[in-house]
Amino acid sequence: MKIEPAGRTALVTGGGTGIGRAIAVALSKAGARVAVTGRRPGPLERVVEELDAAGGEAVAFPCDVTREDDVGRLVKHVRATLGDPEIVVHAAGRAWSGKCDTMTDADLDGVLAINLRAAFLLARATVPAMKAAKWGRIVHVASVAALRGFRYNTLYVASKHAVAGLTRSLAAELLPDGIRVNALAPGFADTDMVADAAATIMKATGRSREEAVAILAAYNPLGRLVTAEEVADAVLWLVGEGGAAVSGACIPIDGGTQPR
Repeated sequence: MKIEPAGRTALVTGGGTGIGRAIAVALSKAGARVAVTGRRPGPLERVVEELDAAGGEAVAFPCDVTREDDVGRLVKHVRATLGDPEIVVHAAGRAWSGKCDTMTDADLDGVLAINLRAAFLLARATVPAMKAAKWGRIVHVASVAALRGFRYNTLYVASKHAVAGLTRSLAAELLPDGIRVNALAPGFADTDMVADAAATIMKATGRSREEAVAILAAYNPLGRLVTAEEVADAVLWLVGEGGAAVSGACIPIDGGTQPR
């Protein structure tokens, strides 16, 4: 029996840093051919160099995955260099925090574009080849914000709830085609996004960095920040044989957060 994801082609958005980078590294170590995308060429190129040096096969394609034309060119490039994407992991995302009456139209459009629209565009562009192969795996990196509400995070929470709904609906529709669609819901993780959130707390409260990070880590039942590698390990399980019977799930990764 083929052991997934070895020999498969994987596409990872937000693959240059943080959770996306950890997922790309884990997939490559597991034997997948990996394409990484994001808006900044530098981090993507460094990831590809790292994967190539470790004996993997990887390509970078900088693009804006909120734009339909860019996604079309991305998928065409991956197909030409590595083969049709059979595993798609949407790890790119944008945070937002503030009072609901301070949210601007630009905030609304920007957050929904990367967190939701891009997920839909990627699925629409890659599902046809998955259907033809009768095999595919789509994983959305959501957030515990897809499971519960948080004060001063109205827009971000709404976008991640939408991703969970998209995941469930795609899973129901695509199950007969051999395609599994799932979401992961990490808690506060040791990433640049959380570092930015800590900086916001520091500015607003005068607390130290250590105190600000501790406030965020306390939201996780684990009592610490989640690591990017822990999220990557969950991706490997979902796209491997162990996750073959799982679809439509939104799995919390923080030690025990429950929907509210």
